[in-house]
Amino acid sequence: MKKYLLLAIGLLFVAQNSLMAQDDQEEKHWKFGGGIGLDFAQMLFVNPKVGAGEDRIGIGGNISFFAKYKKGRISWDNLAGLSFGIQRLGSFRKEQPFQKTVDELRIASNFAYAIKDDSPFGYSLDVLFLTQVTPTYNGNYLSPQQDTMYEAPVAQFFSPAALTISPGISFKKNTKFGEFSALLSPASFKAIMVGNDEVAQQNLHGNPYLADNATEEQFRASWGVAPDAPLADGTGYYARNYFQFGATLKAGYANKFFKYKEGDKEKHRLVLSTSLNLYSNYLRLPQHIDVEWITNVDVFLFKGLSISLMTNLFWDYDVLVQVDADGDLATGVNGYEATERRVSFLQSLLIKYNFLF
Repeated sequence: MKKYLLLAIGLLFVAQNSLMAQDDQEEKHWKFGGGIGLDFAQMLFVNPKVGAGEDRIGIGGNISFFAKYKKGRISWDNLAGLSFGIQRLGSFRKEQPFQKTVDELRIASNFAYAIKDDSPFGYSLDVLFLTQVTPTYNGNYLSPQQDTMYEAPVAQFFSPAALTISPGISFKKNTKFGEFSALLSPASFKAIMVGNDEVAQQNLHGNPYLADNATEEQFRASWGVAPDAPLADGTGYYARNYFQFGATLKAGYANKFFKYKEGDKEKHRLVLSTSLNLYSNYLRLPQHIDVEWITNVDVFLFKGLSISLMTNLFWDYDVLVQVDADGDLATGVNGYEATERRVSFLQSLLIKYNFLF
């Protein structure tokens, strides 16, 4: 499955470049651009005073690229983005591995064909792919700590990965109040894939899992699929992949504020975009709706340089998140004692350079 998916992504960009080449002699219908945001923090303490703190080094950021095609009734929007960051408290402690602050690879594509000329409604196919790029070990470390026994990663590339394919009806309209968009897909396919067996049997990423001395028949009755293998401790079963069929609803809003001129070009100081993605699985627990709400705010300073604020609110009944159960960050693994069903929230503030080409 992994090979076929990567091949499909490769073909997507090959087709994109082919279409661009065909349009070289015509009016340009493609628009390309992106942004690079950086986050760097460094503080050195040599023999710090008691209670004064500790030295730290951290680096991270966000890289994103987009390719948009518009000709007649056809529109095709593609986006690829990588958010990654690491840090270490006590930079002299070479035995202490770096710790992740964020790690997400996101690839999205939306193809739409308008029902008629100048209509805001269209037939649409929306594709979203998410995964991580590097292994993560307990405590969000890049490698196991030296004072622990060998342990399996809790996540790595393609473990997990989520793919959603949503054919449906789309809506996009520019108004004086901003751009409004929506997508409704009553027949949406979603797959949660965990390629690594050691990761798959940890009950962390929403792939089928059942312990408490469950039988194979109980596993099938609960998840509606056959298990791939028994758990290592023999108390149940797990499956690497979880294929779902349900409905997707997306809603988005974007606007620009505070117009100004830079040379002969008209630009805006403040750019806002927000999108809400809802998914319900018809086949199992449809009342538990998956939620992802992403908001981006860019305040432009000059010549593509901006301060960028991003927030991401996430909820999935099948995906467990880390929680500080006792309110004491000094206990547990990196302060987290448990994994539970909770809302996850991410906020990122970066200095960002945006570009078009």
